[in-house]
Amino acid sequence: MLFKKRERCIAVDATGFSTDTYACWRNRKPGTQQAPHKNWLKLHAAVTSVLKAIPSMEITDANVHDSREFESLLSSLPLDDVEAVTADSAYLSRRNCDLTAAIGAKPYINLRKNVGRLRAGSSKAWFDMVLSYKKKPKAWKRIYHRRSSAETAFSAIKRKFGYKLSSTKKEYQRKELMTKVVAYKLNILAKRRI
Repeated sequence: MLFKKRERCIAVDATGFSTDTYACWRNRKPGTQQAPHKNWLKLHAAVTSVLKAIPSMEITDANVHDSREFESLLSSLPLDDVEAVTADSAYLSRRNCDLTAAIGAKPYINLRKNVGRLRAGSSKAWFDMVLSYKKKPKAWKRIYHRRSSAETAFSAIKRKFGYKLSSTKKEYQRKELMTKVVAYKLNILAKRRI
């Protein structure tokens, strides 16, 4: 068993790491150019609620939407140990609710203000999530706010190992970011042994 009993909630989120490289693109008007901006990479991660460990992660370019990586993050988790998956409204979709239910967990994905009706389409997981929120919003939010464990893990990585990637090539930037996450994981293991 990967998690302790109280550790069965997973928070899914993403954060950015800046690089020293710049990008520049042309506007639609001929001859005009937008000011250069820094490139960055995005770390998508599934984080456990108590230890803040990262059992699953993906590294993508900055323009990849968070929701696209949801399935790959869930697919590499130990399926029998997850009871709840929390995520912010960037991950809100019937498909992501169904993916969460498929691994035997309950979705706790932040509902947008315009989600007032129980129209589920063909998604029972969506219907159950919205219904449980409407019945007991305080209890639902208490579980949903375990999502902050992902923010805590990202903050710890950035404080301890830096928010900036110093490599110049994209391939090395990805490896550098992966190394920061592995070092963070080893740091958690070392603290548990003491």
